[in-house]
Amino acid sequence: MRFDAYDNVLVQPSTVSSVAIQSLTGSSAVNGDSLDTAQSFIAESILIHVRAEIASGSPSAATVAWALQESNDNGVSDAFAAATDNTGTAIGATLNVHTVAQDSYARVEGINLRQNSNSAAPYGGRKRYLRIVLTPAFTGGTSPAISAVAEFIGSPGNGQPLPVRTTVSNT
Repeated sequence: MRFDAYDNVLVQPSTVSSVAIQSLTGSSAVNGDSLDTAQSFIAESILIHVRAEIASGSPSAATVAWALQESNDNGVSDAFAAATDNTGTAIGATLNVHTVAQDSYARVEGINLRQNSNSAAPYGGRKRYLRIVLTPAFTGGTSPAISAVAEFIGSPGNGQPLPVRTTVSNT
């Protein structure tokens, strides 16, 4: 039985060294901490929310690209790589934050249900560990920076998680 709209909702900020809000400078990718979908965030589906604020430092162009990455073992022997949807397209987006703050959302299904034994895509789901990577880009400006935050919002499983085996994107 649900008592209010927030029952059965999981929320986990994508942190970097335990800090949720990031000040992005330069052009280097910032890797978020990994999320263990088998132990600490057991969800049937996940909504990824990324928000980037207006760039400071007066650049003539400013963007933040975000991407979802996945790994079987938290990068120990299986390096984090781009998570793709059922059509093979990388999950992510680019936000133009030169003049206005932007939000981006993506729904991800098949959490922790990847079938690595399949010889080709679709593999049917996500690997165990997920992380969000943020990459800023600027043109000009004086020490430009962008504040950004990303989070995983999940819905707990109903007891019968099934892999998604179709070549139609649902992301």
